[in-house]
Amino acid sequence: MQTVPGGQFPSDLADVLRLELMSLGDDLIAAIAREVPAYARPLEGSFGRGVRQGVEEALLRFLTVVNTNSPGPPNLATSREVYVRLGRGEFRAGRSLDTLLGAYRVGARVAWRRLADAARRGGLDADGLVSLAETMFAYIDGISGATAEGYALAQSQAASERGRLWDRLGELMLAGGNPTTIEQTARAASYRLPDSLAAIIVPGSAGTGTGTNHDRDRDGDERVDDRIGCLALPPDTPRAIKGDDIWIFVGDPTGPGRRKWLERALVGLGAVVGPAVPWPEASASAARAAFARNARDRGELPGVPGCPDGPLFTDDHLAQLLLARDPVLLADLASRRLAPLDGLPVRVRARLAETLLLWLRLRGQRARIAAELQVHPQTIRYRLNQLRTLFGESLDDPDVRFELELVLRAGQCRPTPDTGTSR
Repeated sequence: MQTVPGGQFPSDLADVLRLELMSLGDDLIAAIAREVPAYARPLEGSFGRGVRQGVEEALLRFLTVVNTNSPGPPNLATSREVYVRLGRGEFRAGRSLDTLLGAYRVGARVAWRRLADAARRGGLDADGLVSLAETMFAYIDGISGATAEGYALAQSQAASERGRLWDRLGELMLAGGNPTTIEQTARAASYRLPDSLAAIIVPGSAGTGTGTNHDRDRDGDERVDDRIGCLALPPDTPRAIKGDDIWIFVGDPTGPGRRKWLERALVGLGAVVGPAVPWPEASASAARAAFARNARDRGELPGVPGCPDGPLFTDDHLAQLLLARDPVLLADLASRRLAPLDGLPVRVRARLAETLLLWLRLRGQRARIAAELQVHPQTIRYRLNQLRTLFGESLDDPDVRFELELVLRAGQCRPTPDTGTSR
């Protein structure tokens, strides 16, 4: 049996190989089970059916390829979906793609040994054997590619589904969803709910609306996805989008080294980190973070810049946040307690308020006040005499001193940027 000129196979080669294929399938399955540990188990159920179908389809389709004598790569159109499904099944079974590709290589080696021997016995010459080998291994490459495509599609679908579940989990936490629903969603997302977590807001651009994950436009999706991708946080962190703001929920925020890690991950983003709470109280952590973000942006947290380099941890500013809860009430208290400074020039009022706050904080230690303000102690003596004249005996009242320190610590006597008048 000689090869037909042009590299095509003799017309009777398919008949020779068909006889060999009748007993080859079981030998291939036995060799795969012997050499690939992941398949060394009884071929039962859907797993067994899938392996047998893949082997039988591969052999029958290869015979068709030989019989058609078509030049170029083998045409897998009629059986491609079988191998795409096998790839999907491998991913869902939790096995590596290399496992199935290894089984293909074992099968190809065993099949080539048997088919080449049969073709030689049938009289195929050396050129024909070379062509048969090229056809077989091109065919194996083709089904390997289809399998890899199925595996990659299943990976992508699973990642997309997990991403949707993490989004849903973040939305439920942000909204204070039912704990049972959160637990069910976490299980579906393969996410272990931590004992404690903290809500973190990463602000976006102002004036972008208040949509959720599901009602963003295409450009908004791309902008937010780019920003999420830039965060140095685990990919399975629950998250939610509100407007252009990103909300993330980080587990065990007070664990060893976690604060430093968060500082590095959130540097330069203007992020605000809520308190650590049990996971059913995630929305309470988010509410405090949102309040702190708004208070900071309104300039109601003295000593906290509007655009900090590192994140703002709300636990570091509890007293300031408490004072910022009712700005009208605070302003009324400041108006009453700081009334003696009314009518003074702005700079004089600011100097006296600064000195009064230090006097209250340092319990009247003039030397330390002078050192803090970097002025002569005699200057402090003069200012304190002024304050005593203005406030009189009220400075001896512990309640008055407490309220004065409250309003001064809250920055209620700082000049405003626009008018230069007291707050």
